Amino acid sequence: MQTDAEAIAPFEAASRDLARQLLREFMKPPPRLTVTAWAVKNRFLGPSESAEPGQYRIDRTPYAQEPQDCMSARSPVEEVVLMWAAQTSKTTVMLNCLGASIGTNPGPIMIVWPTNTVAKRNSRQRIAPLLTESPQLAEKVAANKSRDKANTTLLKEFDGGILVIAGANSAADLRSTPVRDLYLDEIDNFPLDVDGEGDPGKLAEARQTTFARKKRLKSSTPTTKDFSRIEAAYLASDRCRYHVPCPHCGAFQPLEFGADKHHGLKWDKDAAGAPIPSSVRYVCSANGCEIREHHKRVMLAGGVWVAENPGAQGGKVRGFHLSGLYSPIGWLSWREIAREWFEAMQAVAKGDVSLLRVFVNTRLAETFEEQGDRADQHALRKRAGDWPLRVVIIGCVLTLGVDVQRDRIEARLWSWARGMERQLVDRAVFYGDPTLPESDKGSPWAKLTEYRRAPVHNTEGVQVPLLVTMVDSSDGHSTQAVYAYCRQHQPDNVLAIKGASTSGKPIIGKPKDQEVNWRGNKIPKGVKLWPIGTDTAKAEIYGRLRVIAPGPGYVHLSRHLPADEVEQLTSERMVTRYVKGRPRQEWVLPPGKRNEGLDCAVYALAGAHWAGVDRWSDADWARRERMVRPRDVVKEPAAARPAPPPPPRPSIAKSEWSSRL
Repeated sequence: MQTDAEAIAPFEAASRDLARQLLREFMKPPPRLTVTAWAVKNRFLGPSESAEPGQYRIDRTPYAQEPQDCMSARSPVEEVVLMWAAQTSKTTVMLNCLGASIGTNPGPIMIVWPTNTVAKRNSRQRIAPLLTESPQLAEKVAANKSRDKANTTLLKEFDGGILVIAGANSAADLRSTPVRDLYLDEIDNFPLDVDGEGDPGKLAEARQTTFARKKRLKSSTPTTKDFSRIEAAYLASDRCRYHVPCPHCGAFQPLEFGADKHHGLKWDKDAAGAPIPSSVRYVCSANGCEIREHHKRVMLAGGVWVAENPGAQGGKVRGFHLSGLYSPIGWLSWREIAREWFEAMQAVAKGDVSLLRVFVNTRLAETFEEQGDRADQHALRKRAGDWPLRVVIIGCVLTLGVDVQRDRIEARLWSWARGMERQLVDRAVFYGDPTLPESDKGSPWAKLTEYRRAPVHNTEGVQVPLLVTMVDSSDGHSTQAVYAYCRQHQPDNVLAIKGASTSGKPIIGKPKDQEVNWRGNKIPKGVKLWPIGTDTAKAEIYGRLRVIAPGPGYVHLSRHLPADEVEQLTSERMVTRYVKGRPRQEWVLPPGKRNEGLDCAVYALAGAHWAGVDRWSDADWARRERMVRPRDVVKEPAAARPAPPPPPRPSIAKSEWSSRL
């Protein structure tokens, strides 16, 4: 008779075999094959994706080995940053890493390009050849058939994983599925915000949260300084540069353009100032050796990556910078680089910096620093005076600019003197929900009213009048609350405003009625909305910030202002963007910066223009200045000189200002 142990023995053996099989399949360690080893063995470049079709060769671009091997499954590195110039094999490195993941360590993968259109084009021109030209990958990925949902332009299924191809302009695509490996290409061309949900790169990175062995590759040529995502990522990494040996003295050094240095790329000029092709050479930084381009092959082969910030973020983030000077022989030559620099300088002499921008971004792999409107924060802090806040040291009238945020109201009080000389008198922040009416507990509007009505004095102890308060209504969630507040306080000249970022607009325009009845007729005493030309106002403010001596146009700041106030006041930059090939200048806020101080300064300036301060004559100023001077009081018996009651604050329409001042 069979015992119970004998009866269950076959089942126990089968269970052990199944457990071992599952462990081998799901708990096996990552493959030992590096990305470079996989690419050399399996990667074939088709004629549609490379000028040198055939089996992949690492000896052409030896500098690619370390960056792409950091994306190997056994590497502890989680993020690789490539800030590389054009024609240096940046895209090839990314596709090698992608192919190695599919071929040796399959799992959920996502690759993101700037737009859906670019994603579809690269899927056909880059991804499809990668999968079809390499036999190992062709066996793993389903054939591309119109009725096969497993393989479409933006979705590729393969044994053990899936590849999602997305555009950074679609939030729905970025949050569609969890991914282990993430590739973000040309991230400097990603939109700043996608569908109101924030930075597209951050949305995509959130898809990796649940994976312990995740990998992420960020690559791009950089764009504008302080606005470049790839530069920010590179600066947060270990910041590696490729050092190559001098073929004459053996000194290791990174290749630099050297326009303003004794070493770097040099050439002789002809009579027209153009570079003589045969004279182009590289001057060694160590001993001044002259290096010709045919030495580049040996130099690249002997190069090493050197980190300027080793161990950054625990060694999990590696960053690599590479300029076009490293481009292999036969791709981009030093002669071409010299010629492009000459052409860019010729354009600059004519006032066109577009070629210089392209050269700096795509050839040097560096950010381009706009030379337009900007202010020196260090100089502004250094010249700040030692006087208390909420005391007027210059000027005889006040205007208040108010910016409404989701959880607070921010205000800046400015005083004005002859020649639009001005002082930032005070900064105030009132926390609370701005959508609540003024009468509700927790509403910041009541605090703003109290602040507006509190007297402000000059150094002589005389109260300085507040002419107008300009309240921004453009933050959609609290627009109606702004209208309600301005309607209630119209007698105090509290006005609703809305900015317009359009070049050439006046600082303050003609108002429009915002409150009408169901018939479309104006509501008596309804709110008017005053348009503000924010671009014009910001240009005026930045111009005044550059005035270095007290007098007309000078901006007085106190060192007792909060530490970040000067940074907020100078936070935005005028940059040039190209829309359909045409340059357009825009004021842009760098990522992570705050600009409430600048916005409030714009609104206060608009208030000064509303009151006509910029048009006052000398007689107008003299009359206003007398109002804020101490008066000599004749001593008389108190009974003979009773104190008069304080006069009411009249409501004065804009059209009446000129006759009443």
